[in-house]
Amino acid sequence: MSHHTWNYQDALRAQGYRVTPQREVLMDLVCAARHRPTAQELLAAARARGATLDAATVYRNLKFLTERGLLRAVEQGGVARYELAGPRAGHHHLICRGCGREVEVAGEEAEALFEALAARTGFRVTSDHLVLEGLCPSCAEDARS
Repeated sequence: MSHHTWNYQDALRAQGYRVTPQREVLMDLVCAARHRPTAQELLAAARARGATLDAATVYRNLKFLTERGLLRAVEQGGVARYELAGPRAGHHHLICRGCGREVEVAGEEAEALFEALAARTGFRVTSDHLVLEGLCPSCAEDARS
């Protein structure tokens, strides 16, 4: 999803917050990224664009945007990576520990798991994001041989 299909500026203003140049740069960079970037990758990309951001500003604004539901932090290999949260239903990820391949899973596909857990334990899952790590078919085959 890009900001061409979601006006994050209006979403931020609707919550009563200003769209600062720093927030706009970070949101634009996440929108344009071909993968989920880390804070350090976003800092480097912002500086390459000529923005004068420091690491503290990047981390502070990523935290702010995540807390406001505009970005989602996905932990991968102990490092937070950022993606747009946006106005869409939750989704989940399968991430290969071997090659890093990612498979996105629609939220509805995980609902059966969440319902089974609720029936068995009484625990209601409220998270809209689940990350499961394992091995893709190719890496699993390599591990067997």
